[in-house]
Order: sequence, then C-alpha cells, then structure tokens
Amino acid sequence: MKKYCFAICDDEYEVRHLLQSWLADSSYNADVKEYSSGEELLRDMDQGTQIDVLFLDIAMGNADGIETAKELAHRIEQSGKSMRASRPLIIFVTGIPDRMGDAFGVSAYGYLLKPVSKEMLESELHRAVAELDRLDAQMVCETVYEEKGAECITIQTGRITANTEIRDILYIESNGRKTVVHLKDNSYEVYKKMEEFEKELGKTFFRIHRGFLVNMLHVKSYSRTEVHMDNGDSLFISKYKYPDFTRAYMDFIS
Repeated sequence: MKKYCFAICDDEYEVRHLLQSWLADSSYNADVKEYSSGEELLRDMDQGTQIDVLFLDIAMGNADGIETAKELAHRIEQSGKSMRASRPLIIFVTGIPDRMGDAFGVSAYGYLLKPVSKEMLESELHRAVAELDRLDAQMVCETVYEEKGAECITIQTGRITANTEIRDILYIESNGRKTVVHLKDNSYEVYKKMEEFEKELGKTFFRIHRGFLVNMLHVKSYSRTEVHMDNGDSLFISKYKYPDFTRAYMDFIS
C-alpha cells in the first residue's frame, strides 16, 4: 500500500491538533507531521523530509503561509518543475476570507476556510491524493516513453495524414460512421472503427462507454457517472463499465 506524508503548518495548536487527528484517522496510509511556523516547515524540508499534501495556514507570524508557499515555489522552479505538478500539493487554510485573494498568486491546489469541518478536509484530501496518483502515473508513463522512445500512430483524415504520438491522444469519440481523435489542441475526424483503435492503442486506453475510448494518462478524476480529462472535458461512463474501469485505472497508476 502506498505510503503518504501529510503535514499541517499552523501557529494555532488547537487547529493543528484537530486537523492532525482527522488526517491520522483517514483511510490513507500516511505519516502526519505538524509545524507551528513556515520557518520550522522549511527547515525540516531542508533536512530531507518529503511532504505529499500540505495544509498551510495563510496568517502566521513573520513567514506567513503566502511567503512560505512562495519560497517553496521558488525552490521547485529552480529545479525546472511546475508548482502544480510537484510535491507538496498545497491546500491553504485561513480564517480570514479577505486573505483568500492573496493566495491567487501562488499555485495552490486547494483552499479551506476556517472553521474547517471534517467533511471539508476529507473532500480536499481525497481530491489531492487522486491528483498525486495521476501525477505519479504520468511520471511513470513519461519515463517509459523516454526509455522506449515515443510511440506514434498514423491518422488519415481526408487528404491529411498525421503522425501523432500516442501519449498526446486524450480520448477517442464515436461520431456516427466516423471517430474523432481528440488531442490537446486539435482533433481529427477519421473513418476508422472504435474497435480498431481499441486494439491498436493497447492497455493505456480504456473503453468507458461505446462512444468513448480514454487515454488513462490524461484522466484527472472520475465518479460513477463521469470521467474527467485533464483538458477539462467530462465524459459519460457506462455503469456496466465502471467496475472494470476502476480496476484498470488502479492497475495503471500502481
């Protein structure tokens, strides 16, 4: 079972203690760390502590949550990575609604307004862990692609022939006698059966409905009725496909 590290950084002991108890009681296999200041958090991270999800208070002493997040972002940017695609995923916590605007300049993953309820925290935590799993799956896939070289598929549409990397395909949609290949910035209508794409593209893709074949590399989240892609599209999932999809996706990210 995957091991996580969750952390709370808040100068109020009562808040830290409450959030710590809820996180420790979560269904995830995790260590839970507490910090009373941004300086304490940064010192611990300098010593090698890896944090997956950070619940960060905005209003704290000298190095408040915004300044602490900016310092974390600076360190991540120096490594050539994106803040939103790197650990820790930051969820800001504040009791001052007016300060929420201060957080827009920092690429936080989420926000919680005090007083925080257990349901609110669990909802944000579940969303963050799903995003971590997606990022891990993407990293694994990108590593495989780098080792093997990019795999391509030839798409014939009208007079245009396009060689497209398989990893760039978000999903394929059935549209009458045609199928539509959706990429991030483009789409192609082709005369090719979904079954042919399904066979050709392999286990990285899953048929969630007779009308949709999705690239699991680009799945951001899902529910019992929809699969949400990382370009913002939401696709209907058949209730008959849902159990097999969840198993396939868990196998994919693990």
